[in-house]
Amino acid sequence: MFLKTVLVVVCMINAIYSVPLEEFFPFGTQAGDEIFPANDDGSTNALSLPANFPYFDNNHRKIYLANNGLFSFLGAISTFVPDPFPLSDGRRLIAGFWSDIDTRGNIPSGNQVFYHIYNNEDNTTAFEKATSYVQQFFPSEHSFNPTMIITGTWYRVGAYPRQTNKTNTFQIVLASDSIRSFAFMLYHDMQWANPGYTNSSTYISGQAGFNAGDGVIFQLLPYSRTAEIVRLTEISNVNIPGLFAFRIDTDTVTLGGCGENSTLQFRPRRGSQLGSTAITIQGPCFTNLSESAVKCRFGESLEVDAIVINDFQAMCLTPSVPLPTFVNVYLSVNDGWTYEAFPSTFTYTRTEFGMISSDDSEVIVVNQTQLTVAVGSEVTLQWFLSDRTMKAWPNETIELQVEMWSVILNETNGGIILNTHTILQSNIAPTAGLQSATVTVASLGSANMQSIFFRIVALDSETNRTYAGLNSALFILDNTTAGSTDYCQRWAAGEPEPTTWNENLLLCPLRLSQARVARCCYEVDPLCSEYNQNSPLNCALHRGREGYDEPSAVACYLSLTRNEAQSGAECCYDGEGQLITHGTGAGTDDRYRPGSLPILHFFGDILPYLGCCLLNSNFENCETYFRLRPIRSGSNTRNPSGGAWGDPHFITLDGTAYTFNGYGEYTYLAVKDSALSTQTLVFNSQIRTAPLNSSSNTMTVIRGFAAKSNHPDAKHMSITISRRNMLIVRRGNETLDLDITTDDTISSNNSLAIVFPELVLEKNRTNGALTLSWSIGISIQITPISITDGLLLNLGISVSNAHLQRTFGLLGLYDNDPTNDLRTPNGTVVGQPSTLTLEQIHYGFGQTWTINPSQSLFYYESGDSALFYANQTLQYRPLFQLPEISTSEMNTIRSTCGIASSSTNQSTWTVAQQTCYYDIVVTKDLSLGEASRLIANTIAQTEADQRYAPEFNSSLPLTLTVNANASVSINFTAISPYTTNITYTLVQGPASATFNPATAIFRWTVPSTGAGLSAVVRVSAQDTLYNLMSTRDLVIRDAVSSVLPSSLGTILRISWMFSLVNLIGTFILL
Repeated sequence: MFLKTVLVVVCMINAIYSVPLEEFFPFGTQAGDEIFPANDDGSTNALSLPANFPYFDNNHRKIYLANNGLFSFLGAISTFVPDPFPLSDGRRLIAGFWSDIDTRGNIPSGNQVFYHIYNNEDNTTAFEKATSYVQQFFPSEHSFNPTMIITGTWYRVGAYPRQTNKTNTFQIVLASDSIRSFAFMLYHDMQWANPGYTNSSTYISGQAGFNAGDGVIFQLLPYSRTAEIVRLTEISNVNIPGLFAFRIDTDTVTLGGCGENSTLQFRPRRGSQLGSTAITIQGPCFTNLSESAVKCRFGESLEVDAIVINDFQAMCLTPSVPLPTFVNVYLSVNDGWTYEAFPSTFTYTRTEFGMISSDDSEVIVVNQTQLTVAVGSEVTLQWFLSDRTMKAWPNETIELQVEMWSVILNETNGGIILNTHTILQSNIAPTAGLQSATVTVASLGSANMQSIFFRIVALDSETNRTYAGLNSALFILDNTTAGSTDYCQRWAAGEPEPTTWNENLLLCPLRLSQARVARCCYEVDPLCSEYNQNSPLNCALHRGREGYDEPSAVACYLSLTRNEAQSGAECCYDGEGQLITHGTGAGTDDRYRPGSLPILHFFGDILPYLGCCLLNSNFENCETYFRLRPIRSGSNTRNPSGGAWGDPHFITLDGTAYTFNGYGEYTYLAVKDSALSTQTLVFNSQIRTAPLNSSSNTMTVIRGFAAKSNHPDAKHMSITISRRNMLIVRRGNETLDLDITTDDTISSNNSLAIVFPELVLEKNRTNGALTLSWSIGISIQITPISITDGLLLNLGISVSNAHLQRTFGLLGLYDNDPTNDLRTPNGTVVGQPSTLTLEQIHYGFGQTWTINPSQSLFYYESGDSALFYANQTLQYRPLFQLPEISTSEMNTIRSTCGIASSSTNQSTWTVAQQTCYYDIVVTKDLSLGEASRLIANTIAQTEADQRYAPEFNSSLPLTLTVNANASVSINFTAISPYTTNITYTLVQGPASATFNPATAIFRWTVPSTGAGLSAVVRVSAQDTLYNLMSTRDLVIRDAVSSVLPSSLGTILRISWMFSLVNLIGTFILL
């Protein structure tokens, strides 16, 4: 049993003990309270709640008030002698003073019980007080804005029978935002402990605390069931006599304030690798500690001094680290002699260039359109400070200053080192809310191309202690007094040839639509995202140069996989969704893949690009960069996709659709290390299916997903829906905090990305969808769907075609053969869905993929286990025959599912229509059917987006070098797997050139007007079946030219030289 008695701080105050009545939450008729009629052992009827109230990890929409000093949730309680906790009969309750209270006696202005349920539209005093209590007593919690407050006040109540000579006055306050719940117990005057006023064996004294009703979990306040319970007015767990504070929404009760048994907590749980994130610490009482004795340690060596804010709260600033990482955090209260570990780790997020895209911004540069800042220029910085943050600072002595820091590459570990800094402005008075300052960018020495960031520092002018540091993204300091040509040449001189590191990189998808859906293998480049078009910095690195008529990118994608040299590829697309293969709008091979080696990528790929191209007017320097960082060519790519959704429906990686309505935990997709291997897995994933509620005994939905790769640093990921219909995301044994980092964020991005050694976790803050992308070429999108009866998960998956012949599980064997997908673990193919009944699929295929409970990757809530789901798998029998429906129901379903009234043959319906129909018929829930239709259509569209556009000959070069007067003939023939009818168009080329659309032959005679001519030829090819189009650019350049802007209206850019030997059969030089 989880027996707990609150450890309290005994308040040795010589004045008056207890909470004064004026410190109670509003109560009485003047506060609009309901009065519970005088009674003995009575209870109210169920009181409806305007929103969910979470208590002991269960949501409640009703509550009961008992005259005998308590609230209950599952039913009325009239017991007058308090039964000892824990109670196992469903009596889930919160007791302020559970005893035999009798309010029938005549006590002038007393013997009254009041109650009130507030929503967020009335009585601001109650809401402000609850918010203040949480901020004060739970400093490690993020901001709490309650939407519902429940008060129960027992004012001068007497004991049974009708005793009036001694009275008790106390209050229970419950506050919730439907996610978190807090309870406050306030004791003003406690004169009697039991109806006999003694501690004799005849009477049991009152009891205070919390009971989950499961016979296991409970928490008692001190002195319960003893005559000393009247002393609750003298003690506290938050150092205010008579006041107790608790968080009560999880499966255990968390004490507010501090104490020896309090759980160590800190917040925020993540921050920039640049350091200076202020983390708030709660746990031990800091009252009698020397401030110098309190220290934090990050990892095994980074030790910093703490600042004690008050009895319950201390603060530490995170040190900077070379690389983004995860570290354990430790606290010492004895000057560093011993340390105690916090139960949670701290995540150092990667610093970003130009703009923060993977988390929330702390400092932004207003209206910045370039990724560089020039020495001597003015920039305006903006930041945000919350009231909560400023309340933790000393009054009148905090000043802000703006600092500019440079960072350099740590050659030892590939990370960063904070180098030098200068103060740009100081003595700024902090104000709550949005604040800004305009500063002049200073020089940090004579060197050019320095990497810098801005930091807003909160400094105590009396103690010189720093209370916070807010960081911007990285920028490049453009020192115009030092040219960038020398920088570019020095960089190029030390670079190896690309052939030594860029083999086995992915080819770029030909079209943007292909890149979008190939989540297994490509991720959005945060610096050039089609979803971030409003940012003036978006795609700043991929804009075509003025005067050269180069295309600019609207979206770029980065390869998720890397080769043996840790390199990656970038693919950029123009406004027509076509791959860019020349000019500064194009993507290149990255010497260091950004997701794996972000710092080395910044110093080894981005900085040279700026120094050689964007900050350098010498065209040949830019060509040198592209020679050492070649532009990536394109090819049609198809990576299989599938998914699971609704009352579970599945589409395998080969496109087979079926329905399996199991109850349990199953192998979703597992991947072997080779087609011949039988044991070694590089990836394993599982799903959990269960009814939405206890009454849904004929249908199940997906309620959990778990997975793990074989990366040496991998941990299992578990995403489950709790019994409160909340999404729980865990990595290993730790629940991840995906909320906003701190209260001091000036802007919140739509997405949050956290990088782990083996995967990237991204959360879409609009729809709550999670995307988990493993570096081995597997990406799974998990979308929580809220319907009438609760929450379910819809899954989409994208898998690299490198895993051909290696997969098994409910998503089948990926081998491009949809007829053998329903394959059992022993290799037996049970048939195709069109020839099988739902029952045959259920028992012959689906149930065979039940996991061994000992191999579960899932997280389990209290009272839950892998064995439970294994037992349900054996016992559960779903509905195999759809129920009959009325004509009116059928018409409603047709309308919801987009099925024409004339379409009576279900075999002709799309998968989206079929699954929508099935889910509504079985569940009577239109919202579930609609959700199923949407995801099935999305999966179908994903397949359509991966169709192959006509593909040009792969030996066609990106650049052709010719002599003046040479005659050029180039064959732009393309092929399509769908049709031989392809339409060719010369989109761009020299005015004197000719193009035959029937043969796709381009001809041109190079002018003899002198050196400096360069031309781009762009040809499009479009198939006549799906109207898919691809384009091919080829730069033709005079062999002796020094490149100048062309007078022919062509694009100028040269990627690399090709020998004529490689071009035979593709084009002819005459």
